[in-house]
Amino acid sequence: MDANSYINIFSTKGIEYILILSFFALFVPFLRMLKEIESPLFALKDVRLPKGVFFDKTHTWAFLNSAGQIHVGIDDFLAAVTGPVTLQVVKSAGDNVQRGDHLATLVNKDRQLKIYSPVSGKLTAVNRSRLKKFSKVTNKEFVENWLFDITPKRWDLERGMMVIGERANQWLQGETARLRDVLAFAMRKYELTPQPILLQEGGEISNNVLESLSPEIWEEFQSEFIDAAKS
Repeated sequence: MDANSYINIFSTKGIEYILILSFFALFVPFLRMLKEIESPLFALKDVRLPKGVFFDKTHTWAFLNSAGQIHVGIDDFLAAVTGPVTLQVVKSAGDNVQRGDHLATLVNKDRQLKIYSPVSGKLTAVNRSRLKKFSKVTNKEFVENWLFDITPKRWDLERGMMVIGERANQWLQGETARLRDVLAFAMRKYELTPQPILLQEGGEISNNVLESLSPEIWEEFQSEFIDAAKS
């Protein structure tokens, strides 16, 4: 080799380096997107109950914002048990709704759950940018994940029908036990063998527990867990 000659690393390895860097540049955003698509928002043990947010016992929430509008969303508990779903909106902006009206439907193939309004009023907006992400990992603040905006008619009355703060904590502690009872009842009703997915080590309900269960179990969950809590 000529004493004055040298190996140009960038000419011999440059393409490989560019390919590697390009791979990582594309892989990281892809990984983040994949997590947002696949991961449930929270484990049951990590369900959030932020200050100032009222929780309806049908597992929606309501938050009075500074403009006097009520943000409405679906709570972490329901998002954690359903697994991946799509949301089909039943009501549209401009519709008048009553507390307990059917707002939207969660759909997983041939299984579905009705979601009810926690307040009465005029539906002023549907946050369509959140419809596919309400049950997925997100770095947004809790109340920014609202799905519906409602101008309330009976807020002073209806907020007393929901729970907040310590009452919400006490209510949530009983929901896992109630869920376990409802699923056990449904399994017996349809003569199904209890599935290991129902319980994790330590006896806690598994995340996405409804995902692998039949439409009949979803119907039972609707009537005995969601509808039974309406007030």
